[in-house]
Amino acid sequence: MRPEERPIGYWLRELDRRLEQAFAAALSAHGVERRDWQVLNGLGPQDPFWVAGERPYAAVAGDLAARGWLEPDGTLTAAGSSAREEIAAEVAGIRRRAVSGLSDDDYVSTVRTLATMTENLNPPVPDDSGR
Repeated sequence: MRPEERPIGYWLRELDRRLEQAFAAALSAHGVERRDWQVLNGLGPQDPFWVAGERPYAAVAGDLAARGWLEPDGTLTAAGSSAREEIAAEVAGIRRRAVSGLSDDDYVSTVRTLATMTENLNPPVPDDSGR
């Protein structure tokens, strides 16, 4: 089957699965999970992507502090900064691999296309005209 014969949903799920696997493998090599990485990279407890049911920010920050990577006030220690730089290099490598072979224009076009398709599927706004 040629790639263009598969529906976009297939490719979205497959890309997401492979990205998640690559990031999980890279992060686990450092003994961290995605939220640990995000906190090291500056994500705070008020971030809108932090959702109920996840490990609380205080727990993530506490684990990072126990490793000597985070101060009690949330700032990175020298060891945390070093770990962040090392992990960031691996994350950047995964991102480069994911877009390898795409021109900047192709990447921007893909992102715009996906954003437009997402916006197109927003729930319809109710008609308040009384009809």
